[in-house]
Amino acid sequence: MLTSYCLASPQLNWGEDGAPHSTQFDDVYFDKNAGLEETRYVFLQHNNLSERWKKLTTDPASNAHFTIAETGFGTGLNFLCAWQAFIEDAPTNASLHFISVEKFPLDKAALENALKMWPSLQPYSQALIAHYPELSHGLHRLELAQGRIQLTLWFGEAEEGFAALNADVDAWFLDGFAPSKNPEMWSPSLFQHIHRLSHQGTSFATFTAAGIVRRGLQEVGFEVRKVKGFGHKREMAIGELTQQSQSFSERMSQGKAWFNVRPNKTAESPSTTPEVLVVGAGLAGATTAFALAQQGVKVTVWEQGDSIACKASGNPQGMLYPKLASQDTPINRFYLSAYLYASRLYSQLDDQAVFWQQCGLEQRPTNAKEQQRFTQLLNNKLYPESIVRQYDDSGSLFLPLSGWVVLTELCQKLLNHPQIKVSLRTRLSALEKVKQGPHRWLASHQSQQQHFSHVVICTANDTHDLDFLPSTPAYPIRGQVSYLPLDAAQQACTSKNQPLAKLSPTHVLCQAGYVSPPLKDTLHFGATYDIRDSDESVRAESQQRNLRILEELLHLPKETLPEEQCGGRVSFRCAIPDYAPMVGPIASPSELQSHYARLSKNAKWQSHQTHVDQEGLFINIGHGSRGLVSTPLTGHYLANLITNTPSPLEQSIMDKLHPNRFAIRAIKRNEQL
Repeated sequence: MLTSYCLASPQLNWGEDGAPHSTQFDDVYFDKNAGLEETRYVFLQHNNLSERWKKLTTDPASNAHFTIAETGFGTGLNFLCAWQAFIEDAPTNASLHFISVEKFPLDKAALENALKMWPSLQPYSQALIAHYPELSHGLHRLELAQGRIQLTLWFGEAEEGFAALNADVDAWFLDGFAPSKNPEMWSPSLFQHIHRLSHQGTSFATFTAAGIVRRGLQEVGFEVRKVKGFGHKREMAIGELTQQSQSFSERMSQGKAWFNVRPNKTAESPSTTPEVLVVGAGLAGATTAFALAQQGVKVTVWEQGDSIACKASGNPQGMLYPKLASQDTPINRFYLSAYLYASRLYSQLDDQAVFWQQCGLEQRPTNAKEQQRFTQLLNNKLYPESIVRQYDDSGSLFLPLSGWVVLTELCQKLLNHPQIKVSLRTRLSALEKVKQGPHRWLASHQSQQQHFSHVVICTANDTHDLDFLPSTPAYPIRGQVSYLPLDAAQQACTSKNQPLAKLSPTHVLCQAGYVSPPLKDTLHFGATYDIRDSDESVRAESQQRNLRILEELLHLPKETLPEEQCGGRVSFRCAIPDYAPMVGPIASPSELQSHYARLSKNAKWQSHQTHVDQEGLFINIGHGSRGLVSTPLTGHYLANLITNTPSPLEQSIMDKLHPNRFAIRAIKRNEQL
């Protein structure tokens, strides 16, 4: 496992014609005079994309989609050409998923400089540049054209990136620098992953006819043909996978079939139009419903409370606070990717700064050990300064992409979508699986029943009340937040000769607790972290703790601020013992025990046989204090599972979030489920 992974910048020369040239590989990114024509000839024409896209169903209720994967993103020229052609040729209801890997990603300035020479692509290139992610190791998901175009970028080694993917590819763009100049990329393992990610009929096209590429594809089952190359190039290679012996779910399992997240059917099988029930209208439910609606899915949301975001997601002011690690691990890459995704989403949803303020966040060390961790984080250079940098000589970190959110208004915005219907005071009282028909779930509330194709449980700590579901290890942690009118704080400071400027921080401050910039002339701060405490009332002792935290953050003497004018709110975080949320399909523990009992005798046993089928029941809980960071991406992840489209998460991360992980752990330890 890598403890530190620093992305290397490409070494570029810019020619007189303005085209970028790689000095590392002594090769050009594209031909200035014929770059567009070459992309269209090699990749679009020889994957027969126009004809294939025109054949996608025009049924507006269908989930028509097409997936392209590419071996080198470079300047994004191939992606932009594919995007433009897809808009011209595909039905308006269809979506394009484009996956690409890049070991030496260009920064935003270099990308903009390279793409400015293609005026015909300007609307597409401007959108790409505006949404282009910060340069950090791992997977990044970008949504363009109101979600119709989804771009998944892996920054890092190509082989590592394709090993991390969970996707079913329809066409390959085998691009990148010439095999003679970059032979390391074209490894046998890379071709194995290309095969794993392909179904019968998956096509490929590549600018090269080099033997290393042709033989590698033939050895994993592709039929390979040589055809006339573009321009002065004599030959190029094309072909398709003629036979795939494994189903989609078997190919994605990679030996861990108990973590299957896909339906147990082939990718070519017809799928029914999803109609999804999301239970719960907090952050997890709202982001999941929104992600589904953006992909054209009809969503019904049931909320048992009187209002949207009425429990832990109802705190008046929340902060986007990722708590980045100093080492490169899968779970840190998940939170980093989720953080960047959430920051982009909130900015897109609220470009008028009504409920989202990207003011930045200062993270102060709580002790010497944490100060050392901050120093290591900066020295390892895992993150560019656009993500985190040293704030000042005190040793604090500053995260410029962070900020604060009015949670209820965010949830309202997410759920205010024409594809979403919200029903308040509606409690899920029963859930039954129906044996026949496309809509396999019968959900009941009060005296009414309704059929759905999929159900997503987003009920946090209330999940324990749903006795028709398998039990979870989730547990509540009490949190009391406090709020103080700014004028009361000012009067207190004036009476004790304290400067008023301290009371209005311009960015979020975090240490043992947090305070955000004033909202509606009120300071919101906290929060307590009370384990094994079920008291729902606002307590004076908790208010006092929060006030001491606030005074420390604002560098005020103790007992400066008045308790008598301080208000509060209590809610309960939903936490998981291993500190990662539970997100994915729900399975019966008894079925897991029946099919995977061999793990109790051999914990390293592997199986591709997905005996326990994923039948449309999912859960999304356990985000603890980081729901603003993690729920947008996990909601999007579940939407991709339901629509059977590429996952935005690495496979290892999907395993770490999978609800089955606790049952599998118990089986390995020979413990009772």
